[in-house]
Amino acid sequence: MITEDFALVKEIFSTIDVGIVDGYDYFRFEVEVGDGYIDTELTVERNGVAIASAKTDINDAMLYGLVKRLRESAGQRGEFWISFVLSYRQGGQVKTAFKYDKD
Repeated sequence: MITEDFALVKEIFSTIDVGIVDGYDYFRFEVEVGDGYIDTELTVERNGVAIASAKTDINDAMLYGLVKRLRESAGQRGEFWISFVLSYRQGGQVKTAFKYDKD
């Protein structure tokens, strides 16, 4: 991941972090990008319990735009990922994992 990508990941993290209304101990944000679609899933834990419908106030259009820019940036370097996971536990480090197209 290069500097520009790091800045985009920080923006994605910040958007999710401030958008989880009732707080959290841990979150996992998973994104899958395909031809003409972006599928996302947000998992939130509070006090060790998964919150099935965590209340959020996330600007989805802005978030999708950041994901699109991140994917385009990687694609310019020949890194064609199809999904990624961003996770964070309070007091820990932000972790990212990318899944790449097999083609």
